[in-house]
Amino acid sequence: MKLLLKFNLVLFLVFAIGLVTTGLVCRSLLQQNAKAEIMENARIMMEAAIAVRTYTATQIKPLLETQMKYSFLPQSVPAYSANAYFGQLQKAFPAYAYKEATLNPTNPVNRAPDW
Repeated sequence: MKLLLKFNLVLFLVFAIGLVTTGLVCRSLLQQNAKAEIMENARIMMEAAIAVRTYTATQIKPLLETQMKYSFLPQSVPAYSANAYFGQLQKAFPAYAYKEATLNPTNPVNRAPDW
């Protein structure tokens, strides 16, 4: 074997190892970034739902108290507002879900799973 062929084989081997290593590192970094982005989006959506609940409890419910004497208005319930808000948001982002999980809810959609 000529020296040039040996040199080319060694360079090819080093290049292949470097390429595989770079690919594995990039794959790992991209997966970490994707998970972080998904978690951040979920955090933002949950904080928005909590903000809607707080807004309903502090701003909307006092305005509807006089009407609540005559009939029940679901808009006065903070969980209803948060679910309605997230229902609209879920049309654009169907992979995300929000549920006011309780053991004995008035709305069966909010029933906590058995586990």
